[in-house]
Amino acid sequence: MYRVLLILVGLALAFILSITSAIVRGNAQDEVPTADDVAAEVTGGEAESAKKTVQVADEVQVDPVNSDQRIESRLQEIMEATGWFNQPKVKVDRGVAFLSGTSDTKSHREWAEATAIKTSDVVAVVNRLQVAELPLWNFAPAMASLRQLGREATGVLPLVLVAIAVTILAYFFARAGAGLTRWFTRSRIESSLLRQVAGNVVAVLIFIIGTYVALRVSGLTRLAVTVLGGTGLIGLALGFAFRDIAENYLASILLSLNHPFRVGDLIEVEGAKGFVRKVTTRGTVLNTLEGNQIQMPNSTVFKGKIINYTATPLSRQDFTVGIGFEDSIVEAQEIVMSVLNDHVGVVDDPAAIAIVESLGSATVNLRVYYWFDQTTHSPLKVSSSVIRLVKQKLTEAGISMPDEARELVFPRGVPVQMMEELPSAPPAPPEKSPSVAEPTTSVGEGDLGPEQGEVLRATEDDETVEGEANLIA
Repeated sequence: MYRVLLILVGLALAFILSITSAIVRGNAQDEVPTADDVAAEVTGGEAESAKKTVQVADEVQVDPVNSDQRIESRLQEIMEATGWFNQPKVKVDRGVAFLSGTSDTKSHREWAEATAIKTSDVVAVVNRLQVAELPLWNFAPAMASLRQLGREATGVLPLVLVAIAVTILAYFFARAGAGLTRWFTRSRIESSLLRQVAGNVVAVLIFIIGTYVALRVSGLTRLAVTVLGGTGLIGLALGFAFRDIAENYLASILLSLNHPFRVGDLIEVEGAKGFVRKVTTRGTVLNTLEGNQIQMPNSTVFKGKIINYTATPLSRQDFTVGIGFEDSIVEAQEIVMSVLNDHVGVVDDPAAIAIVESLGSATVNLRVYYWFDQTTHSPLKVSSSVIRLVKQKLTEAGISMPDEARELVFPRGVPVQMMEELPSAPPAPPEKSPSVAEPTTSVGEGDLGPEQGEVLRATEDDETVEGEANLIA
């Protein structure tokens, strides 16, 4: 009877101690988190600590019959051996272990409780361990993160070195591919700019592939896919941002392929007239007849109306001359045609013409058309020479050229007679002074040669032109 009562009391006591231990553990878990817990949650240190926690054995074996003193000594030795606790103290009373002292972390506090409860003949654990409060300025989590980053960087360093080596090889392969492409297309593509563009495209493709391989080797597969996908987006964004520059660049390629003009041609684009000096990737350089330089965007030149005055050797010039109503039109036309037929700057085919254009207020206006070779003669000088000779021949033939102010011209003079004396015969007209034949060229007109050589020679020291490659050379 006594033994049965003792067993019942022991069971009741064990039940009470178990409930007490559970309450104590619940209170311990509900404690306010320390600074270490907060830092661990922010930096992930708690998960790392949990990974490094020593595994608890299912049962700590001691002698089959354990006294409270033996259990107390064993747990005291274990806690002191770990070095995780400050002034640890273990007290065991009838199978109930009381733990006190200070733990460096919350996980070690829980470890001590789990170790004690799994010790043989321990029926309950009262965990009175306090977690040490960290100082306000605690750099331990930051230093731990830096150490972790250092370990990860050291582990990734070989991959990074291999990726750098692959990138360097891709760069040299890209340069070699560009040079090989330009050499291969040298005999197939006439435009130097187009050969350069083809080489650049091949180089960019090789370098992108090399960069993708380097990222894959370094383990950045997702970044490699992002780079390949972002290349198109970056190109699209740059296309919108530098639309004008890209448009001029493409226009320069098309101009170098189509060849609407060549170096030295006299052209007019959007009101600008001059000799072509150079076509660069940015614009077309012209030198005007006054010696000034004009730089026009290639997009404007390509899309605008281009007048090429030297595209064909022959060019037509015209001028107007007015004769008096009393003069013979046919005679005047014959005189003009004789001048044109004998002039060194006027070609025979196509033939020159002199037609009646209109009847003015005081003159009959003749329109004279003639052709000349602009590769060997200047339009300004030839026009000056022809007009000068026509005027001289018409004057010698006695054909008047009155102005538009209704001027009446008396080529033979106006005889004045007194009414009292009537002459027996009309007075003789005044004698003409002997005319001197004018030369085809004069001092002011020079040799009638074109101005192209003179303008290009006057502007040959232009540094802006000489400093860039010519795409239509």
